[in-house]
Amino acid sequence: MEKIMNKKKVLLLNAGHTEIPIIERLKSRNYFVITSGNREDMPGHKMADKYIKADYSDKEAILKIAEEEKIDGIISCAYDTAYTTAAYVAEKLGLGGHDSYEKACLLHQKDNFKSLCVKLNIPNPISTPFFEKEKALEYIKTADYPIMVKPVDQASGIGIMRADNEDEGKIAVENAFEKSKEKRIVIEPFIEGAQESFVAFVVDGRVMICTACDCYSPINPFLIQTETMPSKNFSILKEQLIGITEKLFSELDLVDGIITLQYIVKDGIPYVIEMMRRCLGNRFLYPVSYVTGLDWYDALVCSELAEDCHNMKIDEPIAKYAGHHAIMSTHNGIFEGIEIPDEIMEHVIEFDELFKSGDIINDYMKERMGYIYYKYEDMKEIEVAAKSFNERIKLKVK
Repeated sequence: MEKIMNKKKVLLLNAGHTEIPIIERLKSRNYFVITSGNREDMPGHKMADKYIKADYSDKEAILKIAEEEKIDGIISCAYDTAYTTAAYVAEKLGLGGHDSYEKACLLHQKDNFKSLCVKLNIPNPISTPFFEKEKALEYIKTADYPIMVKPVDQASGIGIMRADNEDEGKIAVENAFEKSKEKRIVIEPFIEGAQESFVAFVVDGRVMICTACDCYSPINPFLIQTETMPSKNFSILKEQLIGITEKLFSELDLVDGIITLQYIVKDGIPYVIEMMRRCLGNRFLYPVSYVTGLDWYDALVCSELAEDCHNMKIDEPIAKYAGHHAIMSTHNGIFEGIEIPDEIMEHVIEFDELFKSGDIINDYMKERMGYIYYKYEDMKEIEVAAKSFNERIKLKVK
C-alpha cells in the first residue's frame, strides 16, 4: 500500500481505444493512473488504478477531482474540449506541460483559430463566425455556395456539413448549433482539393521530427477513415508546413509537444482547416511512429507531464510507408465478424477488433468495428491498398 501511495498520480481524461497506448506508457513509467470520462464501459478504465466518472468537458468538475486526488500531472484525450480542460486544470494547479487556458481555447476553437490564421497570414478558408442562429440563417441567404458549416468545438467530423444551396444551408446551421457545446459555429467556403494532415513534435519552438499523411473518407466525408504516410505532397510542402508550425509556436510561445495541422491542398498551397495539440483518434500515432522511429505516445506523455523532451530516443523506422484503416460498415445491423484477406494481413502490424459477434451497429457513419495498422515499401502500393480496403475487407452484418 505504501509503495502505491508513493507513486505520482496522473489524471487521464478518457479511456477509450485511442487512449489505451497512453495508459500503457504511464504504467510502464510506474505512475498511478486515474481515468475519467462519462462512459463507464470504456476499456481503458480496467487498466487504470482508479476511475472517477466525470464529463471531461466540465473543467470545474475535473479541477475538483484533480485537487481532491492531489494529482502530479494531467493528460488530455482525443477531443478538443478535453484539451482545453487539461490546460485549465494544469494552469490552476501549476502543473506545466500545457499551454495556458487562453491559448488552448484560441487554438482549439475553430473561430478563434481561423482568426489567428488570418492575423499570421496562414493560408486558410476564411471563416465567418456566428454566435446567434438567426444571423447565420440570414447569412446563408446570400452565401457563395458550396459552403462548410462547423461547430467551433467538436472533433471527428461531429456537426460538420457541406451545403450546396440555401435549403441545405439551413439544415447545416441547425445541426452545427445543436452539436456545439459553446453554441458557436463558423461558415466557410468549400475548398476542392486533397485532404492531408501534418504532425510534428516541437521542442524549443523548432520542429524536431515530423511527417504528413494522405486522408481518405469514402464512407463519411467528414470522418477520416484511412490515412497513409508520408503523404504524396510531403516532400514538396514540408518546409512550408514547418514554417507555419514554427510561426504558431513563436507567436504564441507554446510549450513543447505535439501539434497536428489538417489542410486541403489546392494549387500547391496547404489551406489549413483544423489544428490540434492533443492525442489523436484512431491511434493515428502508431503509423506515425512506424515511419519516423519516434515513440510518439511516449513523447506525448513526456511533454504533457512537463518532462524534458530534448533527448527523445529516435530509432530506425520500421516502415517506409505506413497507415491505419478504420473498418466500417455501409449500413446498420447486427455485426457477425470481419474477414481480412491474407494478402492484406501480411502487411498488418496490428489488428484491433472492437466489435464482437452480436453487437449492434447503430450509426454506421461513425462507428468503427475495428482497425488495422499496416506497412508497405512502395507509395503506389500503399495508395492502391488503402483505396481498396473497404471492398476487400468483408464485414458480416445482417
